[in-house]
This record gives sequence, structure tokens and C-alpha cells, in this order.
Amino acid sequence: MNFPVGSQMLDAHSRRMFLKCAGVAAVGAGLPGCVATHQQSAVQPGGTTPREVRVKIAAPADPLVARTFAILKDRIEQRCAANVMEAQDRAQIILTVDDRLAPEAFRFDRTGGAVRVSGGSPRGLLYGIGKFLRTSRYDAAFQPSACRGISKPHGSLRGMYFASHFHNWYVQASDAEIARYLEDLALWGVNAVMVIFPMINLQDWNDPEAAPAMDMVRKYARTARALGIEFATGINNTMFIGAPANIRAKRLPDPTGRRGNSGHPICPSNPEGHAYLMENARQLYAKLADVGLDILVHWPYDEGGCACEQCQPWGSNGYLKLSRDLTRLGQSYFPKMKTVLSTWMFDTPPEGEWQGLTDALAKGEHWVDFILADAHEDFPRYPLDVGVPGKLPLLNFPEISMWGNWPWGGFGANPLPARFQRLWDQVKQSVRGGFPYSEGIYEDMNKAAVVQFYWDPNRTARATLEEYIAYEFGPGVTNDVLAIIDLLEATASNSYRKKPVDQEAVLRAYYHAEAVAARLPDYAQRNWRWEILHLRAVLDRERFAGGSLDSPTAEAAMLRLVEIYHCQIETDDPYHHRVRPPLRRAVNRAGKK
Repeated sequence: MNFPVGSQMLDAHSRRMFLKCAGVAAVGAGLPGCVATHQQSAVQPGGTTPREVRVKIAAPADPLVARTFAILKDRIEQRCAANVMEAQDRAQIILTVDDRLAPEAFRFDRTGGAVRVSGGSPRGLLYGIGKFLRTSRYDAAFQPSACRGISKPHGSLRGMYFASHFHNWYVQASDAEIARYLEDLALWGVNAVMVIFPMINLQDWNDPEAAPAMDMVRKYARTARALGIEFATGINNTMFIGAPANIRAKRLPDPTGRRGNSGHPICPSNPEGHAYLMENARQLYAKLADVGLDILVHWPYDEGGCACEQCQPWGSNGYLKLSRDLTRLGQSYFPKMKTVLSTWMFDTPPEGEWQGLTDALAKGEHWVDFILADAHEDFPRYPLDVGVPGKLPLLNFPEISMWGNWPWGGFGANPLPARFQRLWDQVKQSVRGGFPYSEGIYEDMNKAAVVQFYWDPNRTARATLEEYIAYEFGPGVTNDVLAIIDLLEATASNSYRKKPVDQEAVLRAYYHAEAVAARLPDYAQRNWRWEILHLRAVLDRERFAGGSLDSPTAEAAMLRLVEIYHCQIETDDPYHHRVRPPLRRAVNRAGKK
């Protein structure tokens, strides 16, 4: 999409900068974790270019294997003039399952003239096809990946938390868009998705919005599990708006301003409050019984908490007891359900929560499967220095959506590879997976980087983005796009920290983006992933380098983001402005503009 320059003319310095940026050379993406062999030519003997890609399915009949072939066919045909078909002879690609591999592992090798992709299970095959697609080429014709070797994940729980509120993309997208996006995340190695039922926004089970919200949760459960992705939901002591006043929790002191006091928490030490919490949990489990629940996540703060004498210190007392009761009730519906106990914002300020949790789990509490920890900035030190309570697997909760970014996604893509590399380096020896917090699709690059950390803790965010760029945007632009990402991250960091923004760097990002846009293959130009990155460069130029968000260029860019995100220009949601581009014409009828 091209945007008018408006009244600004390119001066001589700008023209020179544009020509300098347009001439940057690119390199191909590296292929860590496997051994590359000589790239097979896409040209057949006699000089003809093949249009037919023959795939043999040598795996047992399985719905996920069939889905994996359909994904392979769709992604190849989207990127080049090829006809991908299932065939028993003269196969170029063979899909198979080899139970000698670990269930989520995959292997690339050659047999005869074909590339064979083997998974330790149908899910492992799907992950292998993700790597295969990202390391193949789609210039004039399909060129299969030259990767060889075995890859298996280090982290056992590679999740993603879709914050399904504020009428963001996860709420507004069509079923087809959601299914495709979950496919794309599975191709990167995601094996769990978390979506919650938003009691915080509802009066009670009879609220007109309650049934649609539950339908949404159930839809995500069905869609995820059809892809072999485990489904998770969360629960704590925050309940409906209409909860009786006499069972409400005592509000938490929050001297650091980091824990939050959102929602309508209930005191679990009050017998009536405990009964209310358990009854609402029972109804939630019953409504999920037919679609399944694999993982239950308990959460202590932001939404949740109680400061009464019987519940304090919350994290190692009232919260722990309630989480145990909710888990045991959940396992009566879902016997194989696993439990994640979050410690987010424990000991902020110090109250002995970490040590209290360690002491409690040392006494034989065996209902917890994972400990989740994280904070607003650096990772908490206790599990790194003292040890994880219960000696359980440790998960993290990277905040990939909001940092340096207001409104969240309102100016397009927010790639932050340097930030997440720094945070990952603090924990990579200890963490075995996690649930990144996501408010939308604009942080798609951050998702890929973090999930690949979980797969291979020594793989860098930059290496993942090289692979991402080559696959999504085509060959020959990798260095240019990496330069754009670096410049955008530097601008976001300076802006967030109230430091001066380098206007020349902002212009360089814009000119790089314009140069790349002119060189992309058709499939990449139609790709929303490129579009939101390009739009971010345009909007940074407008707001930081002499334009303004009132310009026709900025308005056109924001309107296009509204379309991509399915935002509401006029809304009754008082919080929708948090995830919508800041258009002046946008109206929140129920609150802020």
C-alpha cells in the first residue's frame, strides 16, 4: 500500500538517504539446528520449471496429518506458481511419522529423490512442516528446504495467552482468520493456547454478553485442539461485577503501583465467598466439559487478591489454598488437567510470599505442575537465585504487547527483538516454556522470537527474525527489514523512556520500508505482516519527523490498521481505545475518546 508524502517534499539530504537505504544488500536466513546440504535446483532437466509438487503421505491416517498436508499445500501455492498434490509415486516430499523420535521432534532427510519430513507424532510432523516451509524458497518456483537433521524442543510448554477483551483482534476476527492464525503459530512450535472467560466484564451468568463470551472460549478450545494444541484457561478470585458486596475481598495495598487492583475479587476465607467462587468455577468447568480443558492457570494479582487477615500473605496463603481447591474441582471434570501456578508480582513489596510458597510445596502439595513467574521488567530473582518452589518446571510470562506501545498496536507492528533477547538471557538456563501475553496480531514477530526461545534456548531472536523475514517477505530483503526493525525498536525505546527520538533514524526506517515495498513478491505485498510493519514506519515518520497524526497520510495509515485489526470506530466498549489506532474521529460512547 502506498501512502502520499503529503505537503512534505524530499530534500536533497532525504533523497540521498533514500538511495543509500535502497541499495543495502541482503543475506539469506540461517538454518540453526540442522545440517544444510546443497540446495536442490527447481529447474528440471531440459530447462523447464516444475509447476507440480508431488507429496506422498506415508503416515498413518490421522486428522492432524491430513490437516498438515492441507497447510503445506496452501502455503506453497500461496507463494509460488505450484500445484501441490498427493501422489504415491515420483514424490518430491514425503510426510511420515516415526515413533522412534520424541513425540514433538522432527527429522529432515532424503530418500531417493525426495525430501522426507518425519515427526515423532502428527504434532511433531506439523512442527517439522513449519520449519520445512520457512527454509524452502519460492522465487520463480518452489525449491524444497535444504535442511537436514533432527530437531526437538527444549521447552515442554510453549504457550500463548490471547487476552480476549477490549474488542481486540482475538474477539473480532472471523473463525477462518482465527483458524489460520493458530495454524501459523503451530508452525512455529506453539503447543498451548490460553483464553479466559472474562467474568471481569460481566454482571453474572445471565448477562447478555455471557453466552457469546463462552462461545468464543469454546471456539478457541475446539480450534486449538484440532491442531494438536493444548487448551488452557485461567481462574482466580476475581468474579462477576454483580457479586454480593458482603463477600468482596479487602483491597490490596499496592505501594509500588505494580500489582494492580482490577476487577471484583472475592474473599475465599469468607465461607460464603468460598462457596460463590467454587460454584462459579463449577459452572465454568461444566460449560467446557465437552470441548476439553488441558491446563488450568491460576493468577494472583492485577485481577485478584485479598488483604484480609485470614488471606494474608495472599500469595502463600489465601491464594494457594483457593488454587488447590479450584484445581481439585477441575480435575473432577478433567482428570488429566495440568495446573500452572502463577507467581506474578510476588513479594512486591516483600511479604514472604516466595519463601512461603516454597515451604508449602515442600510439605507435599502435589497438585501443581508448573510455576510461572515474571514481572513488568526484569525477571524476579528468587526462582533464579534460591530455586523454583517445589523444584517444578519454571515458565515465564513475557509481556510482548504493551511495552513502549500506546495505544497497544495503534501504530502498527512493534518488533522488540533486542528487549526480549535481553530478558531471555536472564532466564534461559532455568525456564522451560511460558505463556507470552498477547493483545493482538501486531506483535507477531515477538511471538515467533519468544516461541523459538522455548524450542531452542540458544537460538537468538535475530536468527529467528532472519527466518521469519525470508519466509514471510521473500528472499533478498532480509538485511533491509532487520535494519527497519532495529530502527523502530530504538525509536520505541526512546519514546517510552521519554528520551529524544532520533528523527534521522525515523526517516531511515521509513525510506528502508519504501525501498523494500518496491522489491517484494506479490504474496508478500498482500501479507498483513508486511503491511503493519510498513505502516509503523509511515506513522513513526508522521509523528516524530515533521508530520503529525492529523495528516492525510497518518489518517490513511491508521484507517488501514483499523481494517486489519477489525477495530470499531464507534464503540460502547470503554477500553477499546487501548487497542485501536488513535484516530481523532474515533468515538467511545461509553467513556474515553
